[in-house]
Amino acid sequence: MRKNILIAVIAMTVLTAGALFYFKFRKLDDFEPLIKAKLQKVVHDASGGLYKLDVEKINADVVNSRIILSKVRISYDSVVYKQMREAKQAPADVFDISLSSLAIDGLTPADLIKKRDIRLNILMIEQPSVHVYHHHLDYERPKKATSVSSLIEKEIGSFGLNVLTLKDVDFVYHNGGSKIQTSLKKLNVSLKDILINQDTEQDTSRFLYAKDATMSLKNFTHKTADSLYTFILDSITVFAARSELRVHSVKVQPRISKANYAKVMKARQDRYDVNMKDVVLEDIAWWTLLAGDGFYAGKASINGGSLEIYSDRTIPLGKSKKVRYPHQQLFESDMAIGIKDVSVKNLDITFMERSPETMQRGEITFVNTSASISNVTNIPAWVARNGILKIDANTRFMNEGRLKAGFRFNLRRQKEGVFSVYADLGPMSGLTLNRATRPLAAVEIKKAQISKLRVDINGNYKDARGKVLLTYHDLKVDVLKKGNDGTLKKRGLITFIANNFKINEQSPKKGEKAQAIDAYYQRPPDKSFFTLIWKTILAGVKESAGL
Repeated sequence: MRKNILIAVIAMTVLTAGALFYFKFRKLDDFEPLIKAKLQKVVHDASGGLYKLDVEKINADVVNSRIILSKVRISYDSVVYKQMREAKQAPADVFDISLSSLAIDGLTPADLIKKRDIRLNILMIEQPSVHVYHHHLDYERPKKATSVSSLIEKEIGSFGLNVLTLKDVDFVYHNGGSKIQTSLKKLNVSLKDILINQDTEQDTSRFLYAKDATMSLKNFTHKTADSLYTFILDSITVFAARSELRVHSVKVQPRISKANYAKVMKARQDRYDVNMKDVVLEDIAWWTLLAGDGFYAGKASINGGSLEIYSDRTIPLGKSKKVRYPHQQLFESDMAIGIKDVSVKNLDITFMERSPETMQRGEITFVNTSASISNVTNIPAWVARNGILKIDANTRFMNEGRLKAGFRFNLRRQKEGVFSVYADLGPMSGLTLNRATRPLAAVEIKKAQISKLRVDINGNYKDARGKVLLTYHDLKVDVLKKGNDGTLKKRGLITFIANNFKINEQSPKKGEKAQAIDAYYQRPPDKSFFTLIWKTILAGVKESAGL
């Protein structure tokens, strides 16, 4: 009896060792054709014959329940796609995907062939290349009668996966079938808690059947088409399941310095230097944005950064371009835009200009600016519900005076450029204005204390008019001229006349009540929206000062 038991134990050991040896060294010679055939059938049937799957090699560690597919490609059949378009059944987007390896943890070859209701631990995909070709359809594609979950259920039941990881993805989006619109390198993607069955088919809380999805990209750079700027993103993280995008450090860097701008540019145009620390977009419609069919977001947030706008007036205007106001530019966009709310915090804004008279640069700054913006849109249905784009901001003017300002852009009358502006500036020293008045107006403020500036302006594409209330005291100035050595020097006689006979030392005068001045300015065709506002305010300020 003991002899028989011993023989049985030895026989089981030999069989087990033989099986392990077989699976280790024979690998998938017996399983590989069946697995390839089944995978190819799933891809073919699920796509209605549009896609085909090619796999060069399938390796497996049967003992540890791991399968590795090498050199995999899923490509679309152009002939089938053409037939589907003629039948008005084709999707707008088709894909071409290739990858160096795909590792599946938690599955044996036998499971893949026979098992139903598959559950996996980890699916790792390395170095995939994804090309998306977007076609503009002249029809609305009918909804599929057969869902993805029902197709999978037919072959393997339901499918679940704890973690799907894609490393170093090269992603290229082609708009119109050939033109490259978006290209991303070294993209990383992680999808968690994936479940494909009839219950999750219509689950809007999931993204690609996953409860959570993150995508990240680092060190993205792109040169603009005119070669004037480099667009730089330090890092992007997309939380797809909750439709959120976070960007750290967004920069638009000019490739031409201020010193060389006049040497390089043949016609005048503003130079922008943008540096945003953190940008967050919420409730984004991903595929609509990627396809170029629209940009929809519930909320956008900008936290920290700087914006500099520089104009060199020594550069000739060149061929005059039609000036467009901010809300008019919205409606000239080829893309539908709809952002409900935008929040801005801790943003420094600088307007800088070089004068052809003094050949020097002057600047106006708005420090630590916060703003709330609502109803940024060019979508007719949105405009019908709410016809006003609203901006309200708080800042420190020239890093001293507290300024509260607001803009109202009439979207229903954007063709006329209808808008309104209000501003309230608190007490500040007039000396801080010398950074603008010396280089741009050849006037140096020697003494002044501003008490209050209040502005209410209504305007359109042609002109603006409004009320300007300015109160100040102890105003003294030096009138300057450019010397032979290029420096600004005091004009003695003109300064004496200005201080003693021309300007008002204070406003209102003693014994008088402060009165708002009627201000008006007609915009020359080549002047910008902000020039119109500034010149309208200046008209009221000059009258208050007696100029």
